Amino acid sequence: MKRIRHHARLGAPARSRRGRLFQLWGVGIAASLLVTAASAMGYLESAQSRALDLLLWLQGQRYASDVVIVAIDDDAFESLGRRQPLERAYIARLLRGLQRSGAAVVGLDIALTSPTTPAGDAAVAKAIRAFGQEGVSRVVLTATMPPGRNPLADPAFLRALVRSSDSIPVDDDGVVRRVAFLVPPVVGPPKPALSLATLARMAGMNQEALGKAGGVLPLPTWRSDGGWDMSAGSPFVIRPGELWRINFVGPRGSILTIPSSAVVALGNPGSDIARDNPLRDRIVLVGGTFWESRDFYQTPHGPMSGVEIHANLVHMLATRSFIRPTGWAISLGIQVAVVLVAGIVLLQLRPLAGTIVCLAGSLLVGVPGSYFAFHRGGYWVDFLLPVLVTCLLGLGAEALARRRFRDAFGRYVSQEVMSQVLTEAPSLRGERREVSILFSDLRGFTALAEGMRAEAVAAHLNEYFAAMTAAIFAYRGMVNDFIGDAVMALFGAPLPDPDHAVHAVQSALAMEHALQALNQRWAAAGLPALRMGIGIHTGEVFAGNVGGEQRVKYTVIGDPVNVAARVEGVNKDLGTTILMTEETRRLLGERVSARDCGETHVKGRSCPVRVYEVLAVHPEGGA
Repeated sequence: MKRIRHHARLGAPARSRRGRLFQLWGVGIAASLLVTAASAMGYLESAQSRALDLLLWLQGQRYASDVVIVAIDDDAFESLGRRQPLERAYIARLLRGLQRSGAAVVGLDIALTSPTTPAGDAAVAKAIRAFGQEGVSRVVLTATMPPGRNPLADPAFLRALVRSSDSIPVDDDGVVRRVAFLVPPVVGPPKPALSLATLARMAGMNQEALGKAGGVLPLPTWRSDGGWDMSAGSPFVIRPGELWRINFVGPRGSILTIPSSAVVALGNPGSDIARDNPLRDRIVLVGGTFWESRDFYQTPHGPMSGVEIHANLVHMLATRSFIRPTGWAISLGIQVAVVLVAGIVLLQLRPLAGTIVCLAGSLLVGVPGSYFAFHRGGYWVDFLLPVLVTCLLGLGAEALARRRFRDAFGRYVSQEVMSQVLTEAPSLRGERREVSILFSDLRGFTALAEGMRAEAVAAHLNEYFAAMTAAIFAYRGMVNDFIGDAVMALFGAPLPDPDHAVHAVQSALAMEHALQALNQRWAAAGLPALRMGIGIHTGEVFAGNVGGEQRVKYTVIGDPVNVAARVEGVNKDLGTTILMTEETRRLLGERVSARDCGETHVKGRSCPVRVYEVLAVHPEGGA
């Protein structure tokens, strides 16, 4: 039987640690479910978007070869007299230059909504119609045409066009990160984005075919070795209003940009055009990049012109380089895996240190892992959610540690002192400090208990200890230990208390009065009365946590502890109830009435100890 009990004692710490680990895992899994739900409901959208911005930034600069930008820049705008709308004859010459250069399809990110001169509007309409195939222009326009009798509003001209939307949604923080490839209008059918319409025109689709496709489009792809694959493979499926995250090629300048003035010069019939020029068989987007166009947006890579954003979208569609978010199930699984590891770490370390280690580990593993998955396959494994779960788990670990501390420590101090301990977080590892130590012991209780049933003895002691504890707590004392029917109390630890001596004496008098009240009640119930002795001594001790790895106790160590215990026993010889030493008396001054009982020898001390009987504490001198 002894061996069984021995094994049980050995197993208790292991069970305790296992219980703590399960608690940490439970908190972590609950945090994972909470974070996953918050993410699914969009509450973390802003933070997650910034985490994705980091992955895009880490990709660095890549270069696209399937799409080219022809920019009407500040120099071109200056040469046109800085007038808006832009001169239509200039745009017409630009389109002729693109046609002669062999561009496959042109997306015109320039609104033609305002009429200019009849000759200018007619020239650009003629250039758009001429740049056609099977009666449909290969120039994709945005917005609507000018009203009235205008070449750009002619029904025959409009039937030969593919029109699109240049709308770009902007997030709440002013950054462009997403796109709707099918923009739902106020009335009528959805309108394709400029990028989608341009690539669909590359596949030979006209406006009618785009409308009938219903979001299922056989778009061509750009091969990794260069050139177009018109078989398209699986059709591209898109729903109206559905938002797609933009996988930017890189910062501004990642897509080949040619000044419009160079292309306009190619529109002259006598100009020489190289067969392998960079515009041939490419999708070309034309747009204004001059400052007064005000067509600039903030992106994860910094400011970028609208036409460059559209070019990034064309490249994303043509290369199918979409951002593919992992589903909630995979994300939750990753979070739970992090929780399982973090729980073990937090079990070994203090909550703050463990949380820092776990956060560092989550970032050191999560960011490179997310980058690798994103760079290799476009999979967005959100590293932010495990980091948030780790933070919540750290907070949970701190709360559990505080609760364990409160449960273990709160039995020995009052709620007021417990709250102050938790707030001030004093060092419990150990320090030297001056304290007052109180020992109390019952007189003749052992002999009394021999004639009582064990249950009655326990009930008697419980009522006694409850009253003594209340008296100690009332004066900021700490019940350090119950030793049989004796009580050891500390004043001045774990929290500093400049009035620890007077509080110890006040507590002793309160204990004496409490026992008198108990004796009166017990006498009425036919129970025997109890007597006690109390000894108080003040001195410098080591105060802090003491024990092994599995069990720690806050206590005080030093000669003053032995002196206080021995002084309590002197009450028997002197017939007194409360004795204090000269060291305690010296701190009290005139705040206490006491009778000098002279010097006495106590066991363990070579020098005699002067003791005083405590008679009263003066209220005006109390703390």
